[in-house]
Amino acid sequence: MSIENLIMNRIKLAMQSFILCNCLFIAPVFAVIPVTVAQVTKAPLTSEIEVNGTLFGKDDVTLTAGISGRLIYVAEPGSVIKKNDILVRMDTLPLELDKARQEEMLNRANINLRLYQQDLKRLKELEKSSSAALSQVDEVQNKHDLARSDIALAKIELKVIDDKLTRATIRAPFAGVVSERFKRAGREINRADELLTLLDIHHLEVRIYVPVRYLKYLRTGIELPIKAGDLSQPETAAAIITAVIPSTDPRSQTVEIRANLQADAQHAWAIGQLVDVTVPLTSKNPVLLVNRDALIIRKQGIHVVKIDAKSQAIKIPVTVGSGKGPLVEVSPIADNGLNAGDNVAVRGAERLQTGQDVEIQIK
Repeated sequence: MSIENLIMNRIKLAMQSFILCNCLFIAPVFAVIPVTVAQVTKAPLTSEIEVNGTLFGKDDVTLTAGISGRLIYVAEPGSVIKKNDILVRMDTLPLELDKARQEEMLNRANINLRLYQQDLKRLKELEKSSSAALSQVDEVQNKHDLARSDIALAKIELKVIDDKLTRATIRAPFAGVVSERFKRAGREINRADELLTLLDIHHLEVRIYVPVRYLKYLRTGIELPIKAGDLSQPETAAAIITAVIPSTDPRSQTVEIRANLQADAQHAWAIGQLVDVTVPLTSKNPVLLVNRDALIIRKQGIHVVKIDAKSQAIKIPVTVGSGKGPLVEVSPIADNGLNAGDNVAVRGAERLQTGQDVEIQIK
């Protein structure tokens, strides 16, 4: 073999090797990737938030004076009060004297009325025989009518005095405890002056403020677990929502919720005590739920990888809602892109491309 033929053969072999290497390098190789999957479910989402609340007596009241006068008795702070017990007693002597004077005025008006009735009767008899002038009859008639009016006014004034006598004694509108006393016995006071505060320790309610974005989840009748005290052995109870007040505080953007404490747990708590309240948030309509591990977050957005019946991966962009525990609400951006019962990858899906074959491992 000549040298030229030998060189040509080596060049051909080198070119064939180069072409073969390039073919092997360019040809794509798709490996079957093992993934762990979990099913998509559809159900109402139940999550919860923790907020702080404060306990109040449902009927707490600050009692004020119904009349002006001098105090004789005011219940002391800490006094345990039963319903209709006397809390405040005022000096009623001035009112009793007014009542006695008014009764005498009423008696006088009755005497005058009888006198005018007799005069009017005589004048009317004389008028028939033209022995009395018509002006005399009219004058006595007016006096008679005024006497009747004086009697009516005196009776009304007596009712006013009786009402003041009733207001001079303040009784407890409910059973409770006196927490604060503003005026002591012996002081002269005016009407509407604050006298004491009575706490309703038998009917407690918790008041909480919840962010307004959760208003759609709140309604009367929902049970709220509450707890307070030592973390190792906390006091626990339940409260039932009785009022949702849809008035938003402009600064905090919260709404007020009121809930009654259950009757069997009232004496373990103190009015004004701070408590931890768990507010459940349950969606009204079923939503799609996936495991949190199925969410793949990228700059372009969030997506999940659905594994179809052919064990091939399909990227599905989603928007994420509320969540609880391992589950989170998702909404596919494309219609019918994701349904309950579909499998989504929760492990090994970070680099999967649409159409790539996978080996399913059920979680």
